[in-house]
Amino acid sequence: MFNETRVGTATVVEFIRPDGTIEPMDVDLQYRSDDPHAVTMRFHAHDQESTWLVGRELLSNGLLSPAGLGDVRLRPADGDVLVLELHTEDSHAVFHLPADELRRFLRSTYAAVPAGAEVVDFELLLKDLLA
Repeated sequence: MFNETRVGTATVVEFIRPDGTIEPMDVDLQYRSDDPHAVTMRFHAHDQESTWLVGRELLSNGLLSPAGLGDVRLRPADGDVLVLELHTEDSHAVFHLPADELRRFLRSTYAAVPAGAEVVDFELLLKDLLA
């Protein structure tokens, strides 16, 4: 039997509008040991929600240097701020987030599943897909 561990936190990021103005936005970060390579990020704005699945390793690497080549990019900025960019076919969103909060969250995910110990339970995954 597989024991699933969940780690989560809520934080506020700054959405950088195209005109340069800033809007605070609530974000929930969720990690599940049964999907050990991914972090779910749920952005809440007014009555809308946008969900992104982001690689845990990308987030970890982005704390130190630019990471990501595709739809998700993360890089350090001035001070303890990270710049997160999310790209779709139709849009491009930029956020500033506190590095210390992401670092603390990632530490808790690595306490649940250490780097290099990520194992995917394919039987459980298949069961979920067929449910």
